[in-house]
Amino acid sequence: MKKDKVSLYQTALADGVGEAKLQVNPVHSKTDEPTPAKREVRTKTLKAIPTSYFDAHQKLRDNNKTGLDFSNYILEALREKLERDGAL
Repeated sequence: MKKDKVSLYQTALADGVGEAKLQVNPVHSKTDEPTPAKREVRTKTLKAIPTSYFDAHQKLRDNNKTGLDFSNYILEALREKLERDGAL
């Protein structure tokens, strides 16, 4: 016996599963859509970092003087410098 193809929504509705979990969201016009939030971060590639900086950072990590990875260490240092210079 071949069954007619019926949408999953119609099948669940007929079986009494209910509408809550399978209800399709209505399509809104473009004017109803909220504008996306402005991006608060930007990616940046640094030109060249001397390997001695990587080695010095690794030495700090080995001596448990920092738990930050290299990228976060750079961000923290940049934030501290900007605060000291009065930019933040």
